[in-house]
Amino acid sequence: MENWDDLRIFLAVARSGSITAGAQHLGLDQSTVSRKLQAFEEKLGLNLFMGTAKRNILSPSGQTVFEGAARLEKEVEEINQNIAGFDEHHGGTVHIVTTDILSNHLLMSVTSEFLQEYPDINLRIRTQEIDDKRLPGDLALYATNTPNEELFGRKLATATFASYAAREYVESLQGRLEEMVWLNWDDGSATPTWPRLAPEIPDNLCRLRSDSVATLLEAVRFGIGATILPCFIGEQDPNLVRLTPGQIVSSRDIWLLMHHDLRRVPRIRTFIDFFVQRIKERKGIIESN
Repeated sequence: MENWDDLRIFLAVARSGSITAGAQHLGLDQSTVSRKLQAFEEKLGLNLFMGTAKRNILSPSGQTVFEGAARLEKEVEEINQNIAGFDEHHGGTVHIVTTDILSNHLLMSVTSEFLQEYPDINLRIRTQEIDDKRLPGDLALYATNTPNEELFGRKLATATFASYAAREYVESLQGRLEEMVWLNWDDGSATPTWPRLAPEIPDNLCRLRSDSVATLLEAVRFGIGATILPCFIGEQDPNLVRLTPGQIVSSRDIWLLMHHDLRRVPRIRTFIDFFVQRIKERKGIIESN
């Protein structure tokens, strides 16, 4: 293969299911991805996808190329990890993948102190949903109760979730809580599920759904309605109030995941030790009940 970038784009579209989603994952323009993918197919003389209105489904030949490209990608990642493992220099960049909520409310809370204490180590943070089959970074910070067993990991804490709304919004209802508008997580299904143990909410009161916790948080802050949030967010926002004090509706473990080969790289080890200690100091609020 003359150009690894062709395979990278092909893999992103195949995994995401559409050119639009693949372009978002890569941080590229949709037209650029479409043009490069078409050129790749012409170069191979194959139709890699069976296009539909909204999704790109792999053709039989596309499935064969995908399997080979995925194997090659894994080998390249292993080579890069082995090279990094021989690096004994304490400086450099630590690549971290996480979600927007964990980045904004946990990672950023300690970043300033870390960068000041370790001026030779930089951080590169990417926000994306977890991929159970691959780790596109040195470290992954995710909330999951089923971590990838092939990765080395440390469970940092068990985050609790509860129902929250803006204080002014609750006061505006004047005790008529049965009229409260609810905002729901949208997992992509026709009937998105609430977190385990959440209260039963009538469909007519669920007026907004989103697949972004950050969006739900802002919606609550704007007084649109109530939703379920991590307690480490809700308890630290003076403008929010917990609707069921002393009760939680769900919980999820927070993991710091990495490849086995990278855990002893000096710069990565330095960040891990620092971050684990700072999160330990915050466990009381993360595991609030």
